[in-house]
Amino acid sequence: MTGTVLRFVTHSTHPPFGHRSGIFKVAYGLSRALPATTSCVEELAEQLIWFENNMAKPTRFSTSRHPRAQGTAISWVKASAHEHVRRLCLLVALVEEAGHVQIDELRTERPGYIVFEDNHQVVALPFADTPR
Repeated sequence: MTGTVLRFVTHSTHPPFGHRSGIFKVAYGLSRALPATTSCVEELAEQLIWFENNMAKPTRFSTSRHPRAQGTAISWVKASAHEHVRRLCLLVALVEEAGHVQIDELRTERPGYIVFEDNHQVVALPFADTPR
């Protein structure tokens, strides 16, 4: 893996591992919680559907192949996946507007020990110095 990867996170932490919750967790929560009449619900749903159709669901979140192994890895999008990054920025704006949630962008070239990778994303067990 070469190059920069991005992660969009909230200030809340993801139990039990303590890393910050990502944009998708918040976006899906908002899409279920907001009334259908809220102005951005349709656009939020449209962006989430786009990601469901255009980003593979990672097959691993752990180094263990045991089916009950705890998935402690963190997902990152590759900066070179321009359309994915563009749509993530749209998703961030929608979440911030609809949920009044601050989203931070993390960038690194060292996401950790990679357990899954495709053309658009990496999933990695973070190193001690990996931003979380």
